[in-house]
This record gives sequence, structure tokens and C-alpha cells, in this order.
Amino acid sequence: MVIRLALLVLLLALPARAQDSLRLILPDTRPVAGEMIPVTIRGEYTGAITLESMTFPGSESYDWVQYAPDHWAEERINGLPRRVFERRVAVFAKGPGSLTIGPVTHRLTKTTPSGREELPVTAPPVTIAVDPYPGGGRPLVTPQVTITDELSADPAFLKDGETFVRRVTLSAEGTMAQFLPQRPSFDEDWLISFAAPEIRETRLTERGPLAVVVWEWHLRLRGEPGTLVPLQFPFFNTIARKMWSAVTLPVEVGATGASGDTTAPQAGTGLLGLALLSGGGLLGAGLLLFDRRPAGWRLRSL
Repeated sequence: MVIRLALLVLLLALPARAQDSLRLILPDTRPVAGEMIPVTIRGEYTGAITLESMTFPGSESYDWVQYAPDHWAEERINGLPRRVFERRVAVFAKGPGSLTIGPVTHRLTKTTPSGREELPVTAPPVTIAVDPYPGGGRPLVTPQVTITDELSADPAFLKDGETFVRRVTLSAEGTMAQFLPQRPSFDEDWLISFAAPEIRETRLTERGPLAVVVWEWHLRLRGEPGTLVPLQFPFFNTIARKMWSAVTLPVEVGATGASGDTTAPQAGTGLLGLALLSGGGLLGAGLLLFDRRPAGWRLRSL
């Protein structure tokens, strides 16, 4: 009995940090610059944890964001009970080369036989190779780009001096708002353009960040009708692993009104168009659908 009691006291006196572990888990991939690198910080701990804190290290070499709440669970590892901690972080390399992430320290406060004690646990750094972004401009890297093109009225029926509102919403999964392209401009002699303030934000989802930008213009026809050329947004498709482009439809302004036919489509009439996703050729296509509604024309990707 005395021997067993002595062993129990000895085990309790052992440093808890010797039984704890923390590591950074990265996917076995070779990302390009600007591509989301999902990092899981996983800790496996023993003992009673009363307080904890962790700060993810910043760097001039990457941007990062935590996109999910911390998760704690009770698990058995190698037959022994452990408290498991996981934090999910998205890291975006700013350029090509060898990228080092970490070290990361989790500061734990535990209840020990001698009282409350702070026991830091550190995950060693990890290194991953990053390829150059194959396009130009801001590195937009995503598995999917969605464009919504909303028109307050059918611009084909506008007359000289009349105005309509165009609102374009661009969203991309697995990236941050600063990687989305700059606002397009409409430099046409036959059109007067007034741009509203830009809305640009990063929304957090369970699968990672979602980048969204909203552009709005008040456009007034001046003189002869014309056509707004399609807007094109190149991006690196993380599924195809090559450059694609998301393209809107052209917008005819004043063409029907100038001809004298002012009969606009009735409510409920649908017009069907096509948007292309291409990268050096036709790689894919997404349908765009116009719906005539009281709130205006709405162009959305399907």
C-alpha cells in the first residue's frame, strides 16, 4: 500500500507538460501564392485546465484568419483519456518560396498538487513550399467565383437622359476580401457614371473565409445608345489547378428605346444568357438568368 501511494504521488508530481502535445497540421499540397492553406492547431492535454490562451503569430510572409470557433473534446488516445483542442486557421502566402508557419504556444493554467500553475505547450514550426501565382494582379485563388449582376430597370429601353442602377456582387470561396479585384470603371462617351461607395468584406464560414465585394453605379444615358462590354475576372481555380475567368454578359443600353419601340417585357418574362469560365480556352460554363421583378432585373449565376 505504501509503495502504491508513493507511485501515485510521484505521477501527480510529474510535469504535466511532459504528457501534453501541440502540433500544426497542414494538408499535403503545394499551394500557389494567395491560396488558402488550412491549418489545424491540435493539442492533446492531460489534467484539469482552468485557463488557456493562444495567439497565432503574424508574419510579413502571410495573411491569416481564424474561421471557426475553438473546439474542445474528450478523447481516448492510446487508451488514455485526453482533452483535445483544435483551432482552424486559414493562411495565405503573400509570395512564392518556402513558407514557415509557427511556432505556436498554447498557455495553459492547470490545477496541480502544488496549486495553479501555468504550463506553456509549444508546437514547432512547419514549412511548406509555395508556387508563384500564375496570373497577374491580385492573386485571386478560389474553387468558385459567383457574380450577381442586378439592374434597376431594363437598360435597353432607356432614353437619352434617363438613369438606371447597376449593382455587381462578386464573391469567392476560400479567400479574403483584399484579394478580390479592384472596381471596374465605365469610360464611355455615351454614358455618365456615378459610383457609390464600395462594400468589401470577409465573411467566416465553416469551410473557410468567403470574400465579398459589392459595386454600385448610377448610369445615365447621354446621346446615342451603346453596349457595356462584359466584365471579366481572372482567378486561379483550385479544382482545375489552372487560370479561369468569370465573365458577365454585355449590357445593351438604350438600343430598343432609340428605335422607338418602348414596349418593355412584362413582369415574369425570363431572358436566358450565358457566362463563360475560361482559361486559355473554353473550360466551363455557367448559366445566367434574368428575372423581371418589381424590384428590378436580377442576373444571377446558376
